[in-house]
Amino acid sequence: MQTKEKTLAIKLKKGNTAALKEIIDCYTGYVRTVIRNFSRGTFSEQDIDELCSDVFFSLWQHRENLDTKTGFRSYLSAMARNAVKDRFKSVKPPCEDISELEIPSEFSVEDAAQLHDMLRCLDKGLEQLQEKEREVFARYYFYGESTPHIAERMNISEGSIRSVLSRTRNKLKEYLTKRGFDHA
Repeated sequence: MQTKEKTLAIKLKKGNTAALKEIIDCYTGYVRTVIRNFSRGTFSEQDIDELCSDVFFSLWQHRENLDTKTGFRSYLSAMARNAVKDRFKSVKPPCEDISELEIPSEFSVEDAAQLHDMLRCLDKGLEQLQEKEREVFARYYFYGESTPHIAERMNISEGSIRSVLSRTRNKLKEYLTKRGFDHA
């Protein structure tokens, strides 16, 4: 660790708020980059700002545990990755029941009613899937997670994730077709 970092770490451990401010000034860009990269671009700038603040708040709260012999980068990087993981765990889908999704106002009444019926049917089709299939489908289509990210999170190969998505789409397509919905 460089002398300046070590001095900041020692001051931070003693509760020096000026040291925290200097750390924030020096490492905000780095923490934001870690959050953006680890989240695979799924968070808004506001979410990234919030998580970045959470990381520095957590650093302040756990300053006594800071090892003054190692650099801030690895410590802050681990905290940022953990903040992203925690956020992903806490995020709920846009709605519990897919048929509750808002239908855009430019749809005609007839089209909106048909879409609402199809969404209700799709929701029932999702209930028929195995838990793993539902989770992969939701992570990809509702949370916007990438296949490599899902694979990493679920400890499954990326190829398996793509296969699950393909089979799930086919199952849902068949489910909707059997119930009279044209998926073209």
